[in-house]
Amino acid sequence: MLTDRNKRILAFTLVAAFVFMAVSPAIVAVDAEFASDLNVGPYVDKFVYKVIANQDQRILALQAGEIEFDNSFFDPVHLPTLDADPDISIFSALRNGYGHITINCRDYPLNISGFRRAFAYAYDKTRVTVEIMDGFSQEQDSLVPYPNGWCIEDDMPYHYYTAQVAEGNAILDALGFDRDFVTYPVEGWRTAPDGSQFNVVIEYASSSPEIAGGTAQIGVDALHDLHVNAETRASDFNEYISRLDSHGDYDMVFYALNFGSNDVDWLAYEFWSEYADVPYQNPTNYRNATYDSWRDQLLYSTTYEEVYEAAENMQLILQETVPRLVVYENTYMQGYRNDVYEGHVPDLGSYISGPWTFRKIHKIDGTPGGTVPLAISQEPDSFNIFVTNSAYSIAIIEELWPSLYKFSPDLTPWPELAENLITETNAQNPDVPAGHTRFTIDIIQNATWNDGTPLTAEDVAFTYTYFFESGPFGNPAATSLVDLVAAYAPTPFRAVLEFGTESYWHFSNFAYSWIIPKHIFNDVDGIGYAGWNTWNPVFDPAEPHVNAGPFIFTDYEAGEFYEISANEDYFYYPQETGTGTETETTTEPEPTTTFNTMLAIVAGAVGAAVVILVGGFVLLRQK
Repeated sequence: MLTDRNKRILAFTLVAAFVFMAVSPAIVAVDAEFASDLNVGPYVDKFVYKVIANQDQRILALQAGEIEFDNSFFDPVHLPTLDADPDISIFSALRNGYGHITINCRDYPLNISGFRRAFAYAYDKTRVTVEIMDGFSQEQDSLVPYPNGWCIEDDMPYHYYTAQVAEGNAILDALGFDRDFVTYPVEGWRTAPDGSQFNVVIEYASSSPEIAGGTAQIGVDALHDLHVNAETRASDFNEYISRLDSHGDYDMVFYALNFGSNDVDWLAYEFWSEYADVPYQNPTNYRNATYDSWRDQLLYSTTYEEVYEAAENMQLILQETVPRLVVYENTYMQGYRNDVYEGHVPDLGSYISGPWTFRKIHKIDGTPGGTVPLAISQEPDSFNIFVTNSAYSIAIIEELWPSLYKFSPDLTPWPELAENLITETNAQNPDVPAGHTRFTIDIIQNATWNDGTPLTAEDVAFTYTYFFESGPFGNPAATSLVDLVAAYAPTPFRAVLEFGTESYWHFSNFAYSWIIPKHIFNDVDGIGYAGWNTWNPVFDPAEPHVNAGPFIFTDYEAGEFYEISANEDYFYYPQETGTGTETETTTEPEPTTTFNTMLAIVAGAVGAAVVILVGGFVLLRQK
């Protein structure tokens, strides 16, 4: 039986498919089935990320064969042009993310929730769908994206889809936002309830005038309809994201969020009052005691029903108080060339340009190697895995670092370093203290860091110790490990992690974290706990950059390109046994995983709307 939610997804999919088929009979969509040798690769020599800020230039580069694909989605206006090219295929999926306007809930008068709610009522999301996204999007209110199973979009009691200006003006009238015809005899702009004049600036990335600028302008139009003085401002993307991270000055900012999984424990951090002035956390500066009261139930419940109740109520509170306004949830379309390479892997989290495409892409003619150029639209801001939350940095970083598990193309857990995992509480093992959860992880035995040092369980245990111990120095990686009570390696290839609580989310709080080398980060003669944010790899060649992923960083020219090359010592690097891509892996046997049933469901089928970067949660931001 189809629920209303499933019907909406199906209806949207069918409409999108019909539109696509009218233009193209061969649009590529996500296939939930994928090869059992998913880890094996890479099959090419290099990827070169070319920085091309202008979308029209990226489209021309794709058509000319100067890039194989773009890691961003393209404006639907380009669909007919790209579809007409037989050497270009198009990938499409409903985005596990959205474009939105983040609102500064700290500064007067935007700290008045009624003002933000009035703005939400006046904002015309249907106009974004029609005018900006050419119909390739749907309206969305919940801050949990629609493909996520925890999203309550279809159960919300009211929506902000259309321009409901009368409701917005009535709210402002009741709150005492009076119109000032003395100072502004024509416009009659409103003053704040204390009588002070104010205006609102909506910032957007200067490199995206059509989508980012267009949605920001619709926001200004909504404010003008509410008789609020407002304007747009084109700004540098990395600069204003840095301002958000440091809780700097702003009114409203447009950018997009991509969610690399299906958990929602990030709701406990992204809008938590105690993080309203903590760097890298809660960029809206939001504080709400009722919202906070649901936090423990979300984090520490062990049943789906309890977690869902908390997530539902938190979404409803955010809907009412509007610290962030979703303005579209679009169809994510990416073009990629099909004349030289094949093996692209559609991915629900990273679409066609994700890590599995990097792992599996290979030449059509069967010859080995090759250099694959692709486009990114912004400069990476940092290669420090603890500092960056830019999608453009992460696009490179995620190819360099290993983890116990990766998100598979359908966002279920897929083992990388892990061979076996056992989850125990006191009910399964009386040696585990009551109320605790213990994870025992066996890892593969042939992994090495790119400086030749073996990667062992000591590195795994140290990784989580480092996250935890660097927390007092401000490292956001510690945020999801506050309940960690032990991390140790009883043998060279077995690590044990123990949490002092039982939670629906413990697995995803550690499983996808990038593992770091103990001999580089230790607190004796390494980077140390206090050095988590001063470490500046790549941009400072004197800084160590030791990792163990499928690629190694090999070259760059700031503002031009960033190059990564295949790591031939990677533990799944293919060993040729014949021609083409017929290979055997350096790791035997293929890892298998034993899951606690509940945790498997949590981490995969039902379960993040954030990308786990280093043990904490970071939402990947795009212009």
